[in-house]
Amino acid sequence: MLTAFLYEKGKPLNTNVSRAEMLSALKHKEALLWVDLDNPTEFESESLVEIFNFHPLAIEDCTSEYSEPKVDDYDEYLFIVARAILMTPQDQLSTVELDVFLGKNYVVTYHKSPIRSIDQTREAIQKKPDLHMSQGSDLLFHAILDHLVDNCMPVLNRYDHKIDMLEEQIFNNPPDNYLSTVMQIKNDIFHLRRILAPLRDAVYYLTRNASEFINTEKIIYYRDIHDHLCRIHGMAEGYHESLQSILQAYFSYSSHKLNEVVKRMTVLATLTMPMVIVASIYGMNFKHMPELNWPYGYHFSIALMIAIAVVMLIWMKIKKWI
Repeated sequence: MLTAFLYEKGKPLNTNVSRAEMLSALKHKEALLWVDLDNPTEFESESLVEIFNFHPLAIEDCTSEYSEPKVDDYDEYLFIVARAILMTPQDQLSTVELDVFLGKNYVVTYHKSPIRSIDQTREAIQKKPDLHMSQGSDLLFHAILDHLVDNCMPVLNRYDHKIDMLEEQIFNNPPDNYLSTVMQIKNDIFHLRRILAPLRDAVYYLTRNASEFINTEKIIYYRDIHDHLCRIHGMAEGYHESLQSILQAYFSYSSHKLNEVVKRMTVLATLTMPMVIVASIYGMNFKHMPELNWPYGYHFSIALMIAIAVVMLIWMKIKKWI
């Protein structure tokens, strides 16, 4: 689906922009055009070439299955790849690629699935177009990127809650799928770090490299986004370390429980060993054997077994083996 917004000072916001108006708007420096392509058709994707004449390599990055966050300078525009982070209804981590073309008087966004930051920016523009589109394409792109980064926090908070739950369960009869849950969350955090690090570097590039597409006075806004990304990446690093500690504690706890079980089994085997010996002796089929004809032989053998077990148990207590 292709949606477009054309802003011109002194005129109402145009939300039904034709291709001819797009081509005309690109020639007017005072106008600002935002074109959003949400899971576009092949015909709509061709507009990227026909109207804006974007480089084939940038188009290839848009249509490819996966691209790392980055910034490419094509002289006439900047091509930025970012990734939106979200949680699915099944409480699983998911990411959506957002490709942005930033020109002097236009912004083109391309994504194959809905992105919340795009919807938020679209709603804000429709309510107050003068506030969000009157100061240039760099602030419009900042609004999109700022919403994208802010939307990472609910995801991080969700994982913070999950890790707290794991820490509470570890010494309180953890469920059978505890280890698989920890490993799944650990993989998700690893995936988050792989996304956040290059995105942080891409925003850092925008704040440190002079460009005609981002006004020098507005770089401070991008530095604010970079600070947020550094903090979010630091939180992800902290979660990774916490999960490492949880794994170590879980393996130590599992080893301790195994040792306790082995110790109990060892004590049980040691205590029953004299009984087995006595019973095996009395079970031998010798014709001439003491106590065979003794009326109290059976009771004596049972008492002997119990006495030996009790003596050994007391001895183990004295030695502090149990």
